[in-house]
Amino acid sequence: MKTRARILETARIAFNARRCGNVTTAELAAQCEIAEGNLWYHFKNKRALLEAITERFLNDVEQRLAILPSDPNQILEDYAKMLTALMAEIRQYRFLYRDQADYGEHTDQLLDRLPGIYRDTQAQFQAFLHGMVKADLLQLDPEDVPALAVNSVLILRYHLEFLRESGRDSDVGSGAVRSAVEQHLTLFSKALVPSARDALTAALDLALETA
Repeated sequence: MKTRARILETARIAFNARRCGNVTTAELAAQCEIAEGNLWYHFKNKRALLEAITERFLNDVEQRLAILPSDPNQILEDYAKMLTALMAEIRQYRFLYRDQADYGEHTDQLLDRLPGIYRDTQAQFQAFLHGMVKADLLQLDPEDVPALAVNSVLILRYHLEFLRESGRDSDVGSGAVRSAVEQHLTLFSKALVPSARDALTAALDLALETA
């Protein structure tokens, strides 16, 4: 792995594990086994690192947003696939979801893209939920789907931040990302027909095993 890529990956892992505000460039350089001046050659400061990690994050978000319902007979499996991709995204960029209080305002690039990301993510959830309603798997008035999609996105987006601010464990290995998915499922699990609820649970378990 080239030096720049190694620095980025080391920083991402360190920010996720120890939070952005607790990690210094000197520590990152030591972990990469390079001089701090070499790190500065590639990234002038931690903000520059954040900008580069954000660029990778945005690319991964686009791949996740591309996961949409395909076959009505496979909609639960497709939903589990999308949720698994979203969980991987949150885990990979945990500090972006959890630690904005540490690093301040998002990068300009992310601030510019956020409205579209939220819009497209809500549309993604709506597509799946509407598909479940049409397939008679989700017993819900179609008019309630947009609000359900918004609430699902709110839970998944802010769950880690809520855990952190309420003094509960949101760190790597805590199970917090899986708990976010489980929390969002409580919004509509009782409206799923029993066979669909069991099938979704099984599909999600299988997707996580093979992720």
